[in-house]
Amino acid sequence: MGIKLSFFAGALFATVGGVAAGPVELDSKEIAPPPTITQSEPWHFSIAVPGWMPGMDGTVGLRGIDANVDIGFDDILHNLDMIFAMRAEASKGPFGIFGELIYMSLSDSAEVNGLINKADVRVDQYLVDGALSWRVIDKPRGSLDLVAGTHYTNLYERLTLQANTPAINDASAQFVDNVSDHLRDRLNQDISNSGFINALKTTIGADIASRIDNSLGGEQRSPTVPIAPLDGRIREEVAQLVERFIQAKEVALQAQIDALKLTGAARRAAVDQAINAAKAQITQQLARRLETRLNQTFSRGDYWFDPYVGLRGRYNFNKVFYTGVRGEIGGFGVGSDLMWEVEGVIGINLTHCIFTEVGYRALSVDYENDGLLFDTITHGPQITTGITF
Repeated sequence: MGIKLSFFAGALFATVGGVAAGPVELDSKEIAPPPTITQSEPWHFSIAVPGWMPGMDGTVGLRGIDANVDIGFDDILHNLDMIFAMRAEASKGPFGIFGELIYMSLSDSAEVNGLINKADVRVDQYLVDGALSWRVIDKPRGSLDLVAGTHYTNLYERLTLQANTPAINDASAQFVDNVSDHLRDRLNQDISNSGFINALKTTIGADIASRIDNSLGGEQRSPTVPIAPLDGRIREEVAQLVERFIQAKEVALQAQIDALKLTGAARRAAVDQAINAAKAQITQQLARRLETRLNQTFSRGDYWFDPYVGLRGRYNFNKVFYTGVRGEIGGFGVGSDLMWEVEGVIGINLTHCIFTEVGYRALSVDYENDGLLFDTITHGPQITTGITF
């Protein structure tokens, strides 16, 4: 976090401020009066479309399982389903209102080896920014605004697993064959309960858990979209499911054999008969449980508000060309522990009311709550085109 804060501080003090667009009348002989709001001052409006082309770096985690995010703009473009962006400003004298909405929907699929055939992921993210500003410096060549507002982030994540039914059937049959010997020894009281549990866990690891890719084709460790590991402990959870299932079968078979009140060779013969009769049923039941667990959809939604303060500045080279910068810092533990954003542009007034800007923008969020970690920097070039009236 120290590196991020130092990066923000350097960018903020190097650029000081925010982006404001539109044509400007320059007259070096005139001196701007002190900022005031009067009834005679008209409202000025600006509507623009920011074409942000970002990549994302950082860490996204869930309940202690983290995924390293290193996604370029080419990956985002490849996995992009929908995007919408709009920015609007209104000002009257020194007073201003700013609003922006960015919506992005990403999805991807990964082929997974073993008991899972495919993993589909989807991420929908809304970024909403609203702020009020007050112009403290207003000169023909440039201006400086104080800004206070809030960022709203809404994040929806979904993971859908598709089970590999043939592989599940094969693994279940192999596992039941192998665990039958341990089950037989336990029913014959040749091994202790702890010895049976240890043998059971070893067999589960070899025949079931080893065939489950914990990373789900990479989507849970190095994802191609910024999604948290929604099923990051799938291997451990499936192993526990199988262990509980076999333990329940062992208890039921133990009661069945004990009820016969047999000893010696007669008991051993009854144990063999019971296990052989139950193997097919146990295999089918286990396969159904595994298929149900591995054919599943996981999703969660999170949202938070990050209040912020900042500066926005502009310098006019002439009536056509200008530069603008903005910087803001916030979060303050209300939503994120730390949120900062910087943007710098070079602008051109194409006509009296149409402008375009080319620049670079970076947004950092360090959010952690309810098991979710979202510690990322989204950054990249941006081309904005808009109108003023």
